[in-house]
Amino acid sequence: MIQEERKHIILQELSRTSVVKLEDLSQQLNVSIDTVRRDLKALDRAGLVQYIRGGAKAVHESHQFAHFNGRKVIHNELKREAARKAVQIIQPNDLVMLNSGTTTTILAEEIAQADLTCSIVTNNIAAAEAAAANPKCRIHLLGGDWDGAEQSTWGSRCLREAETYFPDICFLAVNSLDVQAGLTDFRFREIPIMQVMARNAWKTYAVMDSTKLDRLAKKQVFPLSQTPVVIMDSDIGTDDLQRYKDGGIEIQ
Repeated sequence: MIQEERKHIILQELSRTSVVKLEDLSQQLNVSIDTVRRDLKALDRAGLVQYIRGGAKAVHESHQFAHFNGRKVIHNELKREAARKAVQIIQPNDLVMLNSGTTTTILAEEIAQADLTCSIVTNNIAAAEAAAANPKCRIHLLGGDWDGAEQSTWGSRCLREAETYFPDICFLAVNSLDVQAGLTDFRFREIPIMQVMARNAWKTYAVMDSTKLDRLAKKQVFPLSQTPVVIMDSDIGTDDLQRYKDGGIEIQ
């Protein structure tokens, strides 16, 4: 059975049940769970389903958000798992840099929950507010022009201030990862900020959920040769992990 036939059956199932599971579809379609996972993520990228851990659910118009608050809801569980992995890398008294994005905001929430002693530099207002719940976190908020849609600062002042910091770790929320194009993003204002943050950091990680694999956004952030280690949730097949490893990208 070819992929388009499988997708058609999956969409038919969703029209009847609203939620489908990987194991059930694997048996119904007589293919591996990894194959079903790839099909569901392809449908998610096309906006036809919403991928969730262990399966997918039907897309409702109210879930199709382009703004920050809407994106924070989508794939929240996967983003949080990746964020928890990232928190484990932080050492006491580290200077941590975060860019704008829903995943780095969730990461800031996890930093607050972990009761870590660290300093955070960010242009992400939502992340700064989340991390401030931990009194052991010292927050350095980058100035600049206000982007209400992204709840962040940007522009020449933001870039100048970011250039003065040399963090121990930089965590970047990036929109898309492709095995040939590297990391790409649709937020043109944010891309130069990400590049400055990564250039000054001792160690940089991209933190993202597994639905971002095999996607291309509007503009390249880092080419394949400069793509940092990627921290991701565990809902990714072994064949995809190997494919990206063969392409020179490490996914943890």
